[in-house]
Amino acid sequence: MTKLPTGRPVTPFTPTVDAAGDPTTCFCCGMRAVALGINPKPGDPQYLCRRCIVAIDDYKKIRRLDEFELAALDGGVDAVGEWISENGGVTDLQFYDELMQRLLVKAAWEGCARGLRAALKEAPF
Repeated sequence: MTKLPTGRPVTPFTPTVDAAGDPTTCFCCGMRAVALGINPKPGDPQYLCRRCIVAIDDYKKIRRLDEFELAALDGGVDAVGEWISENGGVTDLQFYDELMQRLLVKAAWEGCARGLRAALKEAPF
């Protein structure tokens, strides 16, 4: 999980337990938690509320990319590969100046957008 500059996780709903070890706040939504945690590691048990317990399967799926995000990712990879081959085949960023680094990221960004648009054209909605 991404950390803030203070070293704390981005999720504002921690800790989910009080000093006595009782559940306080839902790890996912911040509502009142019940005694079901999702953290297998020692430390904060990451307790959940009743609604999030029911929807836990959906929360597990969020960590994976969906088919449209994967198409966008593939488009970005293809665009970066083309850009690198057009610009001498150098793959180490230390040999690029700031402009070249930005152009590489631009190619990835535009490739992701093209890949996403192409995938959405075939979407059933």
